[in-house]
Amino acid sequence: MKIDLAGKVALVTASTAGIGFAIAKGLAESGAEIILNGRSEQSVNAAIARLQNEVSGAKARPAIADLSGRRRRSAGCCGAVNGVDILVNNAGIYGPQDFYATDDATWEQLLADQRHVRRTPVTGAAPGDGQ
Repeated sequence: MKIDLAGKVALVTASTAGIGFAIAKGLAESGAEIILNGRSEQSVNAAIARLQNEVSGAKARPAIADLSGRRRRSAGCCGAVNGVDILVNNAGIYGPQDFYATDDATWEQLLADQRHVRRTPVTGAAPGDGQ
């Protein structure tokens, strides 16, 4: 089944590789303009080039932002997303630590950061800047 998304704009967070990129690619194949999000300009630009190489006629633009930083949370990502029709909130945070050796304070911080990672794109992409 193919869904026609021509004329729609989709923001996919954490979309430079893996599941996020696959989702962005599928949306582009259906005709949506894609806003790719990642932590660095280099990774986002590489993902845009890859998307445009793999999907003929794909339209894509960057939203560079590290959504884990509370102070930095919306400047790069949400400042670029006026007129978003589709939001795929794919971002998540878990550092390279041993799962079983992670102490309670670290778990609490990870859970708090997860809330911010989920909330930021929603409030930034919502009409009226989330108001």
